[in-house]
Amino acid sequence: MDFAWHVENPDAGHGYVPKLIMAGRLTGTLDGRPVVISANDAGLTLDLSTLRSAWTLRKYDSAALPVLEYLKAAEIPLTLRLAGILSVPVLPKAGLLVRLFAPTLAPA
Repeated sequence: MDFAWHVENPDAGHGYVPKLIMAGRLTGTLDGRPVVISANDAGLTLDLSTLRSAWTLRKYDSAALPVLEYLKAAEIPLTLRLAGILSVPVLPKAGLLVRLFAPTLAPA
């Protein structure tokens, strides 16, 4: 996150809270397959290498619900990208594939 003070910022003054920009990348594995979480000004992107990784992710839906609720309350978009080919929105409104295959991950 960027805490830099920008001179041209019109909101400068006493009690100023700097604007935060999410940026970064986390790389890991899920059942031995690569997973990347990317953050930028457009929101969060969860990159999964295969459809099998996405299917494995369904096992963790109960653990993911509090995180999804937090992201929704903070109005942070979340997109699921499979094999770099297919992108499915999860937040703010879940895409059709998410609602069909993982209805518990589609917050109301």
